[in-house]
Formats: sequence, structure tokens, C-alpha cells
Amino acid sequence: MSWKQWGSLLAALIGIFWAAAFLPACEGQEEAALSPTATAVSPSASPATPTTEATPSPLVPSPPGRIAFTSNRDGNPEIYVMNADGSDQTRLTNNAASDRAPTWSPDGSRIAFASDRDGNPEIYVMNADGSNQTNLTNDAANDRAPAWSPDGAKIAFSSDREGTAAIYVMNADGSDQTKLADSPTGDSDPTWSPDGSRIAFISTREGSREIYVMNADGSGQTQLTYDRADNMWPAWSPDEPKIAFNSERYRHADIYVMNADGSGQRRLTTEPGEDYQPAWSPDGSWIAFTSDRDGDREVYIMKADGSSQTNLTNNSDGDTGPAWSPVTSSTSGAP
Repeated sequence: MSWKQWGSLLAALIGIFWAAAFLPACEGQEEAALSPTATAVSPSASPATPTTEATPSPLVPSPPGRIAFTSNRDGNPEIYVMNADGSDQTRLTNNAASDRAPTWSPDGSRIAFASDRDGNPEIYVMNADGSNQTNLTNDAANDRAPAWSPDGAKIAFSSDREGTAAIYVMNADGSDQTKLADSPTGDSDPTWSPDGSRIAFISTREGSREIYVMNADGSGQTQLTYDRADNMWPAWSPDEPKIAFNSERYRHADIYVMNADGSGQRRLTTEPGEDYQPAWSPDGSWIAFTSDRDGDREVYIMKADGSSQTNLTNNSDGDTGPAWSPVTSSTSGAP
């Protein structure tokens, strides 16, 4: 066999060897290329749902009546009213003065309040829709904290017209203003019992602010709280056996409730903020109050046992002094 033939045979053998070595590798790469990668198949994604700002869950059942309160959301204190679940917040007064401390007439048709629009605090009255605002006291002194009697005939209030704050009462038209109680250090913030026979109030006659009660004619003044801390803002329950109030006996204000004779004092709120100005719902099952636990003053409500504490106003401005209306045709809806 010639050298040429040997060269051809060797070239053929080398080709066969490389083909045998290369073909399986190619087949493996082709199989890998043709076989789909084993991955989990995700279900089809739903279209993105726009997020919305969280809103408080509605209170169920919705508390009865409406709540008047003071708010400075418009730059100065004004009287507002809202449903007892916090909806439909509506301004009733609109002026550059300070309007505060609303209180409802027993039939829900009118609201008494304090205003300094005449240069000093005076007691005013208006219709429940904010119309017909009328000055009742018209005195050079400071007249504050009105409270309507259960029969609608009278309004109690506090005034310093004789030097120190004292409890006065007048007819609902402003006539016959009469002093009921005073002490050298001051009495203030009256509130009527549901039967109209007694008035609870605050006095500093023992040094700290304490809650007292007296007959509607000013007689029989009796101390109910005895504490070195301030006890303030008494509010009678509709069925009369209890009085809600706030006390600072734990270094900050909390809402308490006690029997009408001062016994059985029980703490309802325990938040580190200030909880004060309690007001009962007309059926006695809820208590509205002011709290700054969220960084600013808001109107809250809770059940009468202290549960279900809920922020109603929920804004960055000061909302204070809730007053719960009676449930009547004039307070069942927006003004």
C-alpha cells in the first residue's frame, strides 16, 4: 500500500473517531435546547387594585342622637355638630371669635354656648341649625359653661361678675339671673341631674378641684370626691344613679364613673394621654369625651363600661367639649 493510500485511510479513521465523540454531545445540547425549563407556572395576575386611605369601621349599632362639639379647624374655635358615629360634621357658628361649650336644650331644638364675640365670654343660644344666635347674659364679666335644665325652662352657668367664679341660674330667655353657689376660691361648670332636682359642679374650696352636688335652689351643698388631684367635668347619666367625671389622680386625666352619692368610683380610661369632658348618650349606653392620645385633641366615644373607645373626629386640629343631644325628630338627621 502506497503512502498516499495510507494517508487516506488514516484521515478516514480520524474522521470516524471525531464523529463518534462529537455526536452525543450535540444530541445532548439539542435536547436541552428543545426541552422547556421546568419552572412553576404562576396563575394569571389580577389587575392592580388602587389603594385607598383607611377609614374607620362604622360603629354597629350606631349610637343614637347627635353630638355638638368645639373645633378650631377653621382657625378659631367654632361650634360643630355631627352624627354620633362621626359622620356629617357640620359647622354651625362662623365668626372670628371663640365659640365653645355647646349644650342642647331637652327637646333638641336649640343649643346654648359661650362666645366672646362681644369682647368677653357671654352665654348665647341658637337654633340647632345654627340660626338665630342670641346673647342671653350681656354682662361685662366672664359668663361660661352653660347647662340646660331638663325641663328646658332654665340655664345654669358660671360667672365671675362678683369677683370669683360662682354658679348662677337664669330663665331660658336670659331673665332672672340668680346666684346659687359660690366660695372664696370659685365654683364652676354646673350640670343638672336628669330630674332637675340637683346640680353637680366643681369647687376649689378645699384646695384642689373637687366635685360637689347641691339642690337646684343652691341648698344642701355636698362634696362627692376627696382627692388631692383635680376632679372635674361632672356629667349625670340619663337614669341618674351615676356621674361620669375626669380625674388626674394618676398624673393625667382619665374618665371615671361613680354613683350619684360619690361611692363606687371606677376608672374607665387608662391611656397615657389626657381624657376629659365626658358626656353621656341619651340612652346611657355610651360616653363621649375629649382625648389627646393621638397627639391632638379629638372627640372619642366609648361604651359605658369603657370598651370600644373610638375616635370620631380624627383630624389634625383641636376638637373638644362634646355634648350629646337627646333623640328627637330635630336631632335624628343633619341640620
